Amino acid sequence: MRIGAHVSTRGGFMNAVKNARAIGAQTIQIFGASPVRWSAPLPDTKEATEFCNECKKHDISPVFLHAPYLINLASPKKQLAAMSRSLLSKHLEIAHALCARGVIFHIGSRGDMDPREAEVQVINALKTIITEVPRGDLIIENSAGAGNLVGDQLDEVGRILKGVKSERVRFCYDTAHGFAAGVLVDMGKKEVDVFVKKVEEHIGIKNLVAIHMNDSKAPARSNKDRHENIGEGYIGKDSFGVFLSHKKLSTVPVILEVPGFDEKGPDKKNIEIVKKIIYSQ
Repeated sequence: MRIGAHVSTRGGFMNAVKNARAIGAQTIQIFGASPVRWSAPLPDTKEATEFCNECKKHDISPVFLHAPYLINLASPKKQLAAMSRSLLSKHLEIAHALCARGVIFHIGSRGDMDPREAEVQVINALKTIITEVPRGDLIIENSAGAGNLVGDQLDEVGRILKGVKSERVRFCYDTAHGFAAGVLVDMGKKEVDVFVKKVEEHIGIKNLVAIHMNDSKAPARSNKDRHENIGEGYIGKDSFGVFLSHKKLSTVPVILEVPGFDEKGPDKKNIEIVKKIIYSQ
């Protein structure tokens, strides 16, 4: 299992490699452009090449991009949905330039739109993006479920993947979001087995390409997206131990998106905690 984190690119993409090495990350997630702007310029060719080479040199792999928070493919506002589709397409191009596997993204909120109508809209948007950008994965992340967010349940994500019918549409499971949405709350061996079987049934275990490993500051089934450092939240170290020891999850890259013990983002201490959890099993 490769353990890593979302790392900052402040000051340039090369700093992401530096930040990853400082905390001992083997795999990373970054923003390819501002997470709060509609503009998404391609990176400078020279910088992108250097970034790719440095990641390879230091065995930092895979690399994932996280899409901007602005994206809402499920929006009933057609202009917003169209802008979101275009922005996600641009970030997929950035992912290719940076030698990343693909882009992890939140589907967004359907508002008062019929749930199945929203799913069809999302499916059509993803089909369009795949046609526009012929490389890289679009990786759906499960949501915490508040505000009519699409994709909080495994069967819903599964319907979208099956609707697109492409090996380039994958899945990232966020432990805190799943806890908040009631997908996986009690992480005993039996419960984790059931979870894995549901992933196999609805999504396909081969399509689970990343795990966002976050403890939860919010209670189970609260639908609140509140990340906490590993072992400091409602999920706890023991539960993560059972979860990570499942043989069908043990090879999936783990990305930390925790606040950090110094409140500066994922840190070496959190990564060391995860390593101890894994090696103690």
